[in-house]
Amino acid sequence: MNWRSIRLELGSTGEFPAGSVSRAFLIRLPLDDVDKVDAAAYRQNPARATVQRYWSTEPDQQGVLVPSGQDWQLLCDDVPGRVLKLNGTPLLLGLGVSVVEPDGTILPLRIASVK
Repeated sequence: MNWRSIRLELGSTGEFPAGSVSRAFLIRLPLDDVDKVDAAAYRQNPARATVQRYWSTEPDQQGVLVPSGQDWQLLCDDVPGRVLKLNGTPLLLGLGVSVVEPDGTILPLRIASVK
């Protein structure tokens, strides 16, 4: 099993044209040989799939990731409905993914590190 820590930082938005390193998610998921989520490894130990949300203007949040089709629910401190959209994207440095917030806002994120 290849569990990895992946840092997702806010990408370019109207408010932050250059993105923001102070607004990020740190997720832990198992990746396969082509850097996609390894579903079999996840099923063996789902409690290892964690998320931490760092937002400079809000308290930090911690939680777990739960699969939902090709997407992942980010269950942080009782905040329902936050969804990580991977769409089969390999989790490689520099690529983009998105998170849909509970209010429907779509946050563009870029993969800043994979360790």
